[in-house]
Amino acid sequence: MIPRIEARALRMREWNVDGKIRFPVDPFKIAENLGIVVYEEDLDNNLAGFIIRESADAPVEVYLNSNDSALRRRFTLAHELGHYIQRGDDEALGFVDKRSELAMSGADPQERWANAFAAELLMPAAIVKKYWAEGESADALAQKFQVSNAAINVRLSSLGLLR
Repeated sequence: MIPRIEARALRMREWNVDGKIRFPVDPFKIAENLGIVVYEEDLDNNLAGFIIRESADAPVEVYLNSNDSALRRRFTLAHELGHYIQRGDDEALGFVDKRSELAMSGADPQERWANAFAAELLMPAAIVKKYWAEGESADALAQKFQVSNAAINVRLSSLGLLR
């Protein structure tokens, strides 16, 4: 599975209307469409969020840290949707996204996959490149896609548009 392709397929199936993408993409609505229950809770400061399903017949639940900014919660939910898409048919499902140096280092392939999925879901590469070529600033793109400045800068760098 390739995160870019999976994110595009999900966006087209659950968000686009008549083949046209609307911005910003709403991961909360996508989760609702998939039957995923999302909770915003006061979690430990080292947790961004987690996804869990205890058994095949149990609902999929995502918990987001209510202490995080709305932009951070949007990206965390998109990330958790990546875990769901990658492992959605598993009987039991569980990923905890911590704010540790190891988690942020990109050493875990499942976390890298979920981050790439989230970036493509919220900030599609082709659209980011189009707007960048038209002279849009990073700040304008962050507002358009409703992501943090850090997220858009990482995306621009990963696409080779920022050095």
